[in-house]
Amino acid sequence: MSINKKIKQSYLPINRWKAWLFCLLSATLILACTGDLDNDGAALLGPSFGITIIPQNPTIIKAGTQLFTATGGVTPYTYYIANTSTGTSLGTIVASGVNVGLFTGVQALASAPAGTATVTAVDSTGVSGTTTLTVLPTILLVTPGSGILTAAGDEIFTATLLSGSGLATCSISRDDSSGTTTIPTVVANGAVCTATASAVPTSGTEDFTITITDSINGDYATAKLTLGTP
Repeated sequence: MSINKKIKQSYLPINRWKAWLFCLLSATLILACTGDLDNDGAALLGPSFGITIIPQNPTIIKAGTQLFTATGGVTPYTYYIANTSTGTSLGTIVASGVNVGLFTGVQALASAPAGTATVTAVDSTGVSGTTTLTVLPTILLVTPGSGILTAAGDEIFTATLLSGSGLATCSISRDDSSGTTTIPTVVANGAVCTATASAVPTSGTEDFTITITDSINGDYATAKLTLGTP
């Protein structure tokens, strides 16, 4: 047997292996192309490599809303929220469909909690990403923080309600139980509380506490009302 023939016989298994490999690759390519055609020409989905949720770590007011958007994965996304700092849920998030990714804080009267929760988005391949959502605590401010009436008359206190309906309730209490001056009346109109004193001390002063409460979520703030001449 010639040397050339021996060499050809030695390489015959290798050539057969190459031929099989070529056929396998060709078949894979054909199946991939067929799959693409079956998918309306779009490439078949593969695994994604990371999800980013926008915005990252937002803060919102009580009874507020926040829209989250996921990027970097394969649509569609499913959204979840789990409270991580308090014993009650901060609100709900739309998992899928219309308004997907929209978080809505608790709206019920006097029961909107503050705290931090984890928002998770999961894409169609099972890859997830997270961010945090913080619902701020007290959101009600009253101005002025204090007022003085040296004669019978009115003092107006205005509440700034950053969420809810813009409605408030108003109450007043005497700081010193030994006081004798008639307690002023208080009337709430929207977010404005008007305190009306029918009399003031003939000497010295008496102090009262005005409390304005948000009618939606129960947040409150206080201001001081002094009657008389310091």
